Amino acid sequence: MYSTFRKLLLLSVVLLAPVPGLASPAETVETYHDRLLRAVSDNRGQSDQARFTSLAPAMDDAFDFEGMIKTAAGSYWAKASPDERAALLSAFRRVSIATYADQFRELTDGTFTIEMTRSGPRGLKLVQSRLNTGGDSVALTYVVREIRGEWRIIDVLLKGGISELALRASEYAGTLESGGTEALTKTLNAQAASLLEN
Repeated sequence: MYSTFRKLLLLSVVLLAPVPGLASPAETVETYHDRLLRAVSDNRGQSDQARFTSLAPAMDDAFDFEGMIKTAAGSYWAKASPDERAALLSAFRRVSIATYADQFRELTDGTFTIEMTRSGPRGLKLVQSRLNTGGDSVALTYVVREIRGEWRIIDVLLKGGISELALRASEYAGTLESGGTEALTKTLNAQAASLLEN
């Protein structure tokens, strides 16, 4: 009897113990910020391609690119073949990282601060942060979702609530309607190549 009770007690301790290494939503965003600033700092004066290469691992660890493009492409993703999905995901990831590599090329003295985390719909978390650059301050709210035991960014809300993912979905709609996922893949790869020319 005692042995059985002891086993149950030990099992409950194991089950209730926090998962080692599981970062909170705020920690996920903070780690991403640190790695973003390091990638920019380490490649100051270098090409966008150099920043892309440094930034890619940080964004791969922080963002759910597959979930994002699945949402942005909507029904076209559902109708696409596995190969078409893989190609579109690769292009979306590439243009996303290239966009950040280009946007942050002039950042020299920026800092990020995490202000608070609040609950959103359907288990989402909203991590409110701020990018401070000299005398300017930009509010950024990261929409974070738990995926297979890890918190991943699925959207960024700009200027008080403008969804970056919704803007992309609107931008992609015409291309998807006229040429499907293959046309969008071609367009995104072309955009990425243009961004990485400098």
